[in-house]
Amino acid sequence: MKGVQGWLCACLLLLPMAALALPMTQAEVRELLSAEPAQRARFEQEKQVEGLAQPLKASGELLLVRGQGLWWHQQQPFELALSLTAQRMRQQVGQGPAQIIDSPQLLEFSTMLLALFGSDEQALARYFALDFSSDEQGWRLGLTPLAAPLDKVFSRLMLKGGHRLDWLLITDRQGDETRIRFSDWQGVTLPLGAEEQAYFAP
Repeated sequence: MKGVQGWLCACLLLLPMAALALPMTQAEVRELLSAEPAQRARFEQEKQVEGLAQPLKASGELLLVRGQGLWWHQQQPFELALSLTAQRMRQQVGQGPAQIIDSPQLLEFSTMLLALFGSDEQALARYFALDFSSDEQGWRLGLTPLAAPLDKVFSRLMLKGGHRLDWLLITDRQGDETRIRFSDWQGVTLPLGAEEQAYFAP
């Protein structure tokens, strides 16, 4: 009898882990990724360029605030800050002056990135054919560009994760591949401080 009780207790202890391993639906992933109104994370990026023996590497941090934008701060191998909102894209290299980029094509690209990181499925469907799959190992969302200018630049994008977005894989038209690994996702308390709010100022 004790053996049966021990086996039942062991099964009950394993239930939460088993539930975590169950495949997720696309709606569940969308809800999971959009649960926090503001999040920050670390990223490590590798780009494999044809003809180069070693990949190009970069790393840094990001801040994503729903309804405001994305701040992408590369810290290595040199400092570069990119601030994206629905109205403009601002770039600053090191301590140099900030450059406002407002060309229609780049603003379209900025809108696509905000949809990508904001898990805005309706907006993503304007730009990509979506291919979702999920199993015990995690979920994957493939994105194939539908029209210019994105289809002239990208061949395919792939988002991969479990309880968070873990990877973004980008294959461009030249066959080069960029792999971005995300880690240390944390919710951010709103309202933002003055310094962080300035990232998204008009």
